[in-house]
Amino acid sequence: MKICIASLSKRIIYNDVLQYGMSDFYECLNQYVKNNPQHEYTYYNFSFGKGAKRDLNQIIQADIIIFPAAQEFTYFTQVMHPRDVEKVRVKVRETFPYLQNKHMIMLTQDRHVNEELIITKTLENKVKLKSFQTIDEMDFTACLKGLHYHYIKKQTRFPTSKTTDFVYWGSAKTKFASGEKSGDERVSIIKSINKNPEVSSIIIGRWPFKSKEKWIPLKDTLGYLDQSYTTLCFNWIDQTALTARYHEAIACDIVPLVWKDYDSTNILVADDWQRCFTIQEFYDKIVEVRKSDYWLNKIKEKFIEKVPTEKEYYIEFENRLNDCLKR
Repeated sequence: MKICIASLSKRIIYNDVLQYGMSDFYECLNQYVKNNPQHEYTYYNFSFGKGAKRDLNQIIQADIIIFPAAQEFTYFTQVMHPRDVEKVRVKVRETFPYLQNKHMIMLTQDRHVNEELIITKTLENKVKLKSFQTIDEMDFTACLKGLHYHYIKKQTRFPTSKTTDFVYWGSAKTKFASGEKSGDERVSIIKSINKNPEVSSIIIGRWPFKSKEKWIPLKDTLGYLDQSYTTLCFNWIDQTALTARYHEAIACDIVPLVWKDYDSTNILVADDWQRCFTIQEFYDKIVEVRKSDYWLNKIKEKFIEKVPTEKEYYIEFENRLNDCLKR
C-alpha cells in the first residue's frame, strides 16, 4: 500500500517527542512506519529528522493520505496576519488536483478540527475525496496525550521547589473558524488570575495580555511547570474530552484543577473537589494545595491506574490505523 504522510499547511520536521503539540501522533507514526515496512511511504511537507519538502510527486504516488492536522484551526480564525495565511493557502491549493479521489485519514487533537472544517476550509470544497476518516486523540484510552506524561517523565530535569501558585501554557480559544466568538471563558479567567497580586502566576503562550513567554516548545516549559503548584484545565465544544494539560501537569507534580464540567464523565478527574465553578473557588483550592500533597497524591493515583504504558499506546495507534487502512 502506498501511503503519503502529508502536512498540508504547517511544515513539520519531527525529531523530538516534546517538540510539537502533536508529537504524540508524530511518534506514533514514526513507530508505525518502523514496524510496518510492508507499506511504501512518501512524505509531503513532513519529515522524520530531515528536511520537509512540498514535493507534489509524493502525493501523486500515494493511494492513501495520512494528514496530521497541526494547528489547522488557526489558519481560519484571524489570529495570523492575512498575508501569512494567504502564503500558506496558495501552497495548499497546489495540492488540490493531486488529492482528488484519494483516501484521507486525518489525525487531530482539536475538537473543532473535523471533517467539515477540512473539506470546507482547508480544501475549500474543491477536492472530492474517495473517503475521509478521522483518528482523534480521544479515540485512545485516557486520551493519546497520555504519551506526553511518559515523555516528560523520561526527561532529565534539575530538582526544584514549588514557588509559583499557578501556571498556564497554551492559547485562547476565542473564535470559531467562522470568525464568530466561541464564548470560551479562559481568557477572562486567566487574565484575572494573572492580575491578582496575591497569586503568583506564570502564563505562557499567545494572549491578549503580557505573558512570560510567547511560545516555546513543551520541553522548554518544564522548568516553569516544575516550580508550580496548580493549573486549570478548560474544554470547549466537548466537555467529555481530555486535554494535554492534564497529563502534562501530573508529570510535573502540578495539581490539575478543572473548570466546571471539563472531563464531565470523570475519565481522569479523581474527585469533584478538582472542579472550580468560580475564580474564588480556585483561589481557595490553591491555599489547600500549598499546605499538603494530599490532593496531588490522590489525583496522581487515579491517573496512574488509568493511563496506558507508552508501548500500549503505540499498539492502540497501530490497531486504529490498520482498521482505517482496511476500509
